[in-house]
Order: sequence, then structure tokens, then C-alpha cells
Amino acid sequence: MTVLVDIGNTRIKWATLEAGTLVHRGSAVHRDALDAGLAAFAAALPKSPGRVVAANVAGEAVAARLAKLVAARPGASLELVATTAERFGVRCGYRDPSRLGVDRWVAILAAHHAARGAACVIDAGTAVTFDAVDAAGAHLGGLILPGAALLAAALDKNTSNIGATAPIADVPRGLELLGRSTAAAVGNAAWLALAAALDRAAAKVTEALGAAPVVYLTGGDAPALKPWLETRVDPRADLVLEGLKLFAA
Repeated sequence: MTVLVDIGNTRIKWATLEAGTLVHRGSAVHRDALDAGLAAFAAALPKSPGRVVAANVAGEAVAARLAKLVAARPGASLELVATTAERFGVRCGYRDPSRLGVDRWVAILAAHHAARGAACVIDAGTAVTFDAVDAAGAHLGGLILPGAALLAAALDKNTSNIGATAPIADVPRGLELLGRSTAAAVGNAAWLALAAALDRAAAKVTEALGAAPVVYLTGGDAPALKPWLETRVDPRADLVLEGLKLFAA
């Protein structure tokens, strides 16, 4: 049995790999609630999980807690995936591969293999990342943007009389894009800024490659972001877990 684990900045997600299929999927928030998040994962972890393959961007302390949890299970072993210069036919575009978040790397690997060619990945979480890989497996680099909530929070923190504002969930039509309240002005602008930047990035990749890559959309904010995008995307809720399947194989 193999258990795959994706520990992001906010959530921990997991699934069991059976006959090449992800089953028994689950997730929990660990940000500001690490004990509760790991307890939820521990409750879902089989008594004898065998191999546990994980991608962790939440820091060494979380990795240590995960290692201790896995070690308490009979016969279990933990493999923490790391970003490398090349893996599974994909070459990392960073001069220092260790500086590329392992979640981005694993998602890039998954996207390239799923598309069987050029692909882009938009991962919409606490931060929003964009990465591109060409048909030959060359990672072209990427972008890191603050998520919609961070954009709104930055205005609240660094200006006067804005106040805490949650990003707007619904996509406005026509001139409704222009907010008639501070909340709408900030919320609409946060999603619009993200979507415009990502649409332009995807267009630039298409222009450079001479063909439109498959654009995969993943992350906790993916459902909210998708309606704001003009780029055609393929939603993949568990793209990092899909990428971990390559390591498990």
C-alpha cells in the first residue's frame, strides 16, 4: 500500500494509491491548526500504510511531525520528495533547483505527463503560481503571485480606511465589474488582477511555443478563480497527488 501526501501552505491533502488510482482522498487545514490537521490525517492513515510519499512546503517542523507520525505505524516508511535538476523527462528551469517549491515541481511533472507535451500549471492557493513546460520537457520557468485574499489583505494593512475585505466570489457582468462599494472595488480588483496576469502569461507561452499548451488549474482557490479566467483550463483538484504517483511508481 502507498499513501500520497501533499502538504501545502494551508492544507494537507492525502490519498491512497490502489492499482494506479487515487482513492480514500481527504484533506484538512493545518495552517494555525497543525495539531488538528495532523490528527485528521493520522485518523485517516491506515494502521499499516507501507510507503508514504510526500511533498511538503510547510517547513521542517511539519516534516518532522509527519516523520514521527509515520514512524509510529508498523512497517511504514516515509519518502519526502525533493526538487531536482531533472526527473521523469522534465528538466527544471531554475538555476538552483532547490529554490523551486517541491509542490510546483511535482505539479509540473504531472502536467507534462498528463498532456504528453507542452503544458502550464496554475496553482491557486495562498499564493498563486504559474509554470510552463514545453513539449520536450523543458521547464520554462514560472510566476509567483499573491492570492486574492493576500492582495486584499495588503490593501487593508498598508492603506487607511480600506478595512478587511474578502475577495468577491461571484463574477460580475459588464460594468458591474466596477465596484460601487469599497468591498466590491477591492474584491473585484483582486480577482481581476490575478486573472489578467495569468491570461497574459498563458498567451505569452502560446505565442512563444507556436501552439496552445494544455493549462491545468489546481489549488484550493481554483473553483473561485476559474470563472475569472479567459484562458481555457483543465481543472485538476489533486494535481500534486497525481504527480506523486510518478514517484510511487
